Amino acid sequence: MKKYAFAALTIACCTAFSSIGYAASGFADINNIPWATTYINSVADKGLMVGDYNKAGKKVFRGKDNMTYTEAAQLIYTIVKSTGFSDDITETGIQKYTMEMNSEGVPAWGQKAVAFCREKGIITAYNLTKFTTNGKSNNITREDMAVFFGKALAVVYPVSSGTSLSFSDTASISAEAKPYVELLNVKGIVSGDNNNKFNPSANITRAEVAVLASKTYDLMKKGVPTNSESGYTQTTGVVASIAETNGTWLLRILTANGTEGFVLDNSTPVYINSTNNVGPKGIGLGDTVQVSHYNAEIAKVTITKDAVVDANIVNRQDFGKTITDKGEFISAGNYSIKILDKSNREVSYVIATDAKITLDGKTATMRQLSDMSRKKSTAYVVLEISSTTNEATKVEVTEKEASVKNEGKITALNRKKISILSGSKTYTYDFADDVTYKLNGNNVSSQADFMEKYDDLDDDNKYITAKLTFNKDDEVTKVDGTASNYKDEKKDYKGTISSFNGDTIKVSGSSKKFNIASNAKYDITVGATDIDDNDLFGGMDGDEALEALLDANAEVYVELTVKNSEVTRISGYVSRAEGTLTSMTVSNASRLRGSFWLDMKGIGDVEFKFDSDTRISIDGTTYDEENIESLKRSINKNEVEDVTVKFDADGVAESVKD
Repeated sequence: MKKYAFAALTIACCTAFSSIGYAASGFADINNIPWATTYINSVADKGLMVGDYNKAGKKVFRGKDNMTYTEAAQLIYTIVKSTGFSDDITETGIQKYTMEMNSEGVPAWGQKAVAFCREKGIITAYNLTKFTTNGKSNNITREDMAVFFGKALAVVYPVSSGTSLSFSDTASISAEAKPYVELLNVKGIVSGDNNNKFNPSANITRAEVAVLASKTYDLMKKGVPTNSESGYTQTTGVVASIAETNGTWLLRILTANGTEGFVLDNSTPVYINSTNNVGPKGIGLGDTVQVSHYNAEIAKVTITKDAVVDANIVNRQDFGKTITDKGEFISAGNYSIKILDKSNREVSYVIATDAKITLDGKTATMRQLSDMSRKKSTAYVVLEISSTTNEATKVEVTEKEASVKNEGKITALNRKKISILSGSKTYTYDFADDVTYKLNGNNVSSQADFMEKYDDLDDDNKYITAKLTFNKDDEVTKVDGTASNYKDEKKDYKGTISSFNGDTIKVSGSSKKFNIASNAKYDITVGATDIDDNDLFGGMDGDEALEALLDANAEVYVELTVKNSEVTRISGYVSRAEGTLTSMTVSNASRLRGSFWLDMKGIGDVEFKFDSDTRISIDGTTYDEENIESLKRSINKNEVEDVTVKFDADGVAESVKD
């Protein structure tokens, strides 16, 4: 009988097995998995795992069923508590993660266990995103199970580099998981299958988990925790940059979830192979490290893989080099992009403020890439990453052609069919019985009228680009066309204000300077408020308030409404502002929400919101949910001068940087 690479586990409390426990000998279905019988008996006798009744009324263990992420967390919690391996979580501790767990769909019965694992650093916020999909619990992989159990054991037992693994598929195990798989392998908890494979991406059954749970329980019972890092989170990654200034070291590592930043000092212990303390100066580019930390507090750093072959050579820090990564486009935000890399991992990168971004060979913006996310476009991404900042300095996106095209240049048109050229291919579609037409944003009364306009343009060597809408039979129901000679004048009325004096206004990208009507309306978002805020602008008129913003070196993006050659309305938002950060609040640290107050020259304190998409970098440190509280304490104690904030159209900060 095949013995699997993983001892399987199931939980002491799950919805399907929550109320009935049995003596192990009572299970009617374990004889068909003889290699796990002893371990199933063991976990059942200890009350770690339970079963239920089948339709025939017999007691069953269901050893061939897969285990979910929530069940895995519950089992770890049960084992740790029953062995006295760690203290319990408080109600306050649970509440700290309640919003996060609800957001990710963690069921109520498992929330205490999941909160316990979050508190102890066994489960990360990223891990939680795997727990459910559309309300349905997901089955855990063997690799993730090993990481969870390995982190639980790491409270006592040292974690090494993961280089001793000898499975035939070791290369398929992620770098982050290898140290924990190695720990379980060294302790005799996991082994390979008959082909010496670990099978990291496969699911794990209850029978396999029973083996893992029984052996882990016995190991935990051997002693009490002695590791001073109990409760700390372990973050593993490859060093992208390490820099020292006056005894303070800024370490940036590339993990499976993106960039992580840590601040060390000369006293921070840095170990090679868990024994030799070399200090921060021993960290070099390309090293694989594990950082034990609680928020911004660093307990230790372990170099699990030294990139320098000769151990007598002191690592040196290099700057200015770039790293290339490639993969399938997943999504993009205002300052970050996520790809599926060649190792089939989802990796996120921060985009540098001066990054060169192209889409299909043309200069593009992150907003365009974000739009691709909403349209679910398929594309290939090539990134150049700075080893100094670990930010993407070059982003090349090539959009893939979809299997069906609905936008392109009209090449043929009659009463029954329409043909469009999209890329290098021509697509022909039938018309439905009822079709509506638009040209240059205006409704066209009939098909005959639209065809006449098309023929007129075609005769003048011009053309119409159309977007088609289809019914369920793939027949065209709507044609929304734009003539090649059509110039939407409104496009000239959008941009960043380049000049303004109250009487006239000009925006970037336009050669026109417009007169402003005496009764023009001003609707401009300023952070969390707007230009009509009397407390902020002291009752100024709209033109005076806008002039004050520009005098404070703010950049304002606007859209102008023009009637009879005069601007009647100016709508927009402050896209960039400078000033001094005077105070800060954090409304939700785990989901990264809060407010800053920026003292702008001649205006005063302007409140603006930040969230998980906001890139915050102060004094060379990048802040996220792990260390945001330390920034709050720092700002509320000492103001931070010369800060630049960039905003989105809703007034939420995209980036905060000094």
